[in-house]
Amino acid sequence: MSPLLELDVADGGSILVEVEEPRGGGPVTRGGSPADAVVKAGVTLEQVFGRLGPAVRGILSELRSAAESPDEVEVSFAIRLSTGANIVIARAGGDANFSICLRWSRASES
Repeated sequence: MSPLLELDVADGGSILVEVEEPRGGGPVTRGGSPADAVVKAGVTLEQVFGRLGPAVRGILSELRSAAESPDEVEVSFAIRLSTGANIVIARAGGDANFSICLRWSRASES
């Protein structure tokens, strides 16, 4: 069984996210209870996703500042979470916890 990362949610609930097994030295959970496979993140889901803001703003800024700025920009990427509640940009076609597609359209000029 893969470890589960428990993330608190701002409304007071929490979610469990399946994460990748740590490489080497991780706790052995065979024969243990399912609760032994749950790692408490210590941060909220919103705090984890808040870490994406600077990266998304940087990508968008670079694309919009191009000499031939596009009328529409779409950025798609996948992320997976680590047991340390870190966000890892997943490789294309790899396993991911979340697939994110962001789209911006330039306002039509009147």
